[in-house]
Amino acid sequence: MTFDAREIAAWAGGAFERLPRKVRGVTQDTRGLSPQCLYVALRGERFDGHDFVTHALAGGAAAALVDAAWAPGGVCLSELPLIRVADTRRALQDIARAWRARCRARVVGVTGSSGKTTVKEMAAACFSGGGSVCATQGNLNNDIGLPLSLLTMREDTAFGVFELGMNRAGEITGLADILKPHGAIISSIGRAHIEFFGSVEAIAREKGALLRVLPLDGFAVLCKETAHFGLLAEMSGAPVVTVSLATRDADFFGEVLDLPAGRVRMTERATGARVEFASGLPGAHNASNLLLAFAAARCAGVTAEEAAAGMCRFSMPGKRWETRSLGGVTIVNDAYNANPDSMRVALETFMRLPCSGRRMVVLGDMRELGDHAEASHREMGRLVAALNPDYFFAVGGQMQGHALREAVAAGFPAARAFGADTARDAEALISGVTKAGDCVLLKASRGMALEDVLEAWHGHSCP
Repeated sequence: MTFDAREIAAWAGGAFERLPRKVRGVTQDTRGLSPQCLYVALRGERFDGHDFVTHALAGGAAAALVDAAWAPGGVCLSELPLIRVADTRRALQDIARAWRARCRARVVGVTGSSGKTTVKEMAAACFSGGGSVCATQGNLNNDIGLPLSLLTMREDTAFGVFELGMNRAGEITGLADILKPHGAIISSIGRAHIEFFGSVEAIAREKGALLRVLPLDGFAVLCKETAHFGLLAEMSGAPVVTVSLATRDADFFGEVLDLPAGRVRMTERATGARVEFASGLPGAHNASNLLLAFAAARCAGVTAEEAAAGMCRFSMPGKRWETRSLGGVTIVNDAYNANPDSMRVALETFMRLPCSGRRMVVLGDMRELGDHAEASHREMGRLVAALNPDYFFAVGGQMQGHALREAVAAGFPAARAFGADTARDAEALISGVTKAGDCVLLKASRGMALEDVLEAWHGHSCP
């Protein structure tokens, strides 16, 4: 994307010196510099982007957005191409807000406790059948990531699909104010980040803040089985479009035809039209995710045929139900993140998948649960005992101290249950018992880096 540098300065409300005419792209990371970009110096808890301004300019950045009071040692400020503002984080958001107002795209915001990245990717694929799409890359869904994502959208883009994340009260409201969405999708309501909210209802109210900003001619897509569905529907400023796998009393009804392949038949109540297509992702939760994405595309004017054609381009980012084979062992890497609800559906789905050998589950700690941590990990232990995989590997203090003990207490054989402090410790245990034909699930919160099991495993051959 190419921007007028002085226009960006005006949007940021800043003073400028020695600016070029144009900047090409915006970044806050010197590792991702592109030629002639604008470098944004942000302050964080463990870093200060101002420490890298001169490095960024020397590395090809055309200009830098800095705090007005910043003064580098040994460098004359008047010689640097700068936009000086009171607060670089706020200025980045103001720039994105102004650019969003200029773009003509029909924009949809996606949030939820679990599945929002999956729904975002599915929606982007469905929308792509009807025109050009700009979507959140990876997991750039906070007050820095969302503005950066918006600033990759071209003026003539047809559709925007952007993810909104949160772990503190008030965050969704702030993000929605920047995004100004025409439509919204709530993927699910559950216990993710409950440490900071206290109850699932409070989480629903925070997520529902996205619905409050919708225009009267917009749309909100909700699953009728979502927790606190009624509360969310009342919060919407736009008409609510419903999906369901359980009742035909919904605007879009789905029938799962092939659970492992994620193949679903969808019926649109308004037209009676039926369409079948597959995501390639197993489980009823992913069938519901596909329904949400398809319904949003239809609300935005994409035909059913176009949406189905777009889904042919669907793919998921890494560590989200990423399946691979190592030494004849099938690994399902779903270790990008976890909460009690997403871990439950991952376990239940994994246990239903075809497997010629033994099933092994490798579960790491779930974080940001606060006072609910012990009970939630014990709940996972009881679930493991009920599902009865062939082996259970518990990684981390919470999973070992609560889930593993609860699983054994609930009847899971202690001889098939193992504890490890880290993913690397677990790797040695796992590689010692696996053999060709076995299937292994990896699931944990992001901070556990459970995918390290795979990195270490590459050096081993299975017996």
